[in-house]
Amino acid sequence: MKKYNQPGDVHFSTFRTYKSYPFFKDENCCIIFLKNLEFYRQRYDLKIYGYAILLEHIHQMMRFDMVKYPQLTISKIIQDFKSSVARQIIDYYKSTAARKAGSQEPLLLAAISNLSMEQELHATHRVNKNHKLGLKYRLWQPGFYDFNIYTTKKFYEKLNYIHYNPIKHGLTDNISKYKYCSWKNYELGDHSIFKIDYPED
Repeated sequence: MKKYNQPGDVHFSTFRTYKSYPFFKDENCCIIFLKNLEFYRQRYDLKIYGYAILLEHIHQMMRFDMVKYPQLTISKIIQDFKSSVARQIIDYYKSTAARKAGSQEPLLLAAISNLSMEQELHATHRVNKNHKLGLKYRLWQPGFYDFNIYTTKKFYEKLNYIHYNPIKHGLTDNISKYKYCSWKNYELGDHSIFKIDYPED
């Protein structure tokens, strides 16, 4: 799908884990994700207006300054971001595997104690040796969904969609109790997990 970069547009983006594996059930992975989001906000001077971390997919809303960074695209931002998150999460699982199993051959989800599940995961997430990047493991599905937002009405429509997602997917029945979502930023002014940028209405 072609990605459009229009000055001033907010990008509503969605990306998924490889084969929908619930990596973000692990809170450490959520923390890695948000630390990278903050890093790339600073690096590219992004505005982050909303997000929700689900078990196997992410929604976020951001804007970048095309005047200040004319060569920057949403594809470049997401590619860099996904690569960094993947590398750090895979390293995290490798170190966890080494500590728990005492093995030199890391399993991506060594946190799962059932051996058969570990073996299945190892097979599922091992990338074919002919993969163009030569990667041993894969965290994300290739590509991402991007939608350009250019009206206030559509902005809040997508923001409400993001905030409803944890309920929609059965992760909570009360959004105020869901930790990794920007609902608390807007409704409670709570930036303790991640500080979002409010839209300039």
